[in-house]
Amino acid sequence: MDAYHIALFLHIVTLIVAASATAVTKLAVGRRIRARTVGEALDWHNVLMSASSLFPICLVVFVITGGYMMSVIHVSLWSSGFLVAGLVGVALLFASGTFLGIKGNALKQILEQAAKQGSERAAPKLVPPPLVVMLPVVNTGIALSVVFDMVTKPSSVPVALGVIGIGTLLSAATTWRRRPAPAFTDARVSPSSSSAEVSA
Repeated sequence: MDAYHIALFLHIVTLIVAASATAVTKLAVGRRIRARTVGEALDWHNVLMSASSLFPICLVVFVITGGYMMSVIHVSLWSSGFLVAGLVGVALLFASGTFLGIKGNALKQILEQAAKQGSERAAPKLVPPPLVVMLPVVNTGIALSVVFDMVTKPSSVPVALGVIGIGTLLSAATTWRRRPAPAFTDARVSPSSSSAEVSA
């Protein structure tokens, strides 16, 4: 046992944790949509936010352990396509996660405000904007593309980035074909109504 294999172990565990967090977030989103009361919707949204908080940690550990392993085997970062693509993928995931986190916090505040009027009130109708619906699926496509690059290790930067691009486009196209009806852009919940539309 040496430091390299410990880093490899942590690298793999990070992927498992990220995949598990993804499963929890998808479950929480589905349960939040079907929630009958404001309190139930808020509970599932809190589960979603808690699981989502693992993603930036996973990204940091993934980069640190990957960078260490590459330094041990003396692989040049900028001359290796799969490493460049990996960093680009991590940057995209971080940017997307930041955007979704901001939207998630906004929705949490809306639900908390509605809960103050009575947590047993009927849950508002949650209609997220198309981008919020699309990004989690696109993130999965990016993550799978990065894993593909890490396994196949293309040396060409354009080829490795092309894999990321294809994964992004395919996942986005899949979501676009299943997109719901256009949502309102007003991110407000009326305290006096039992059903309202939100865009966060």
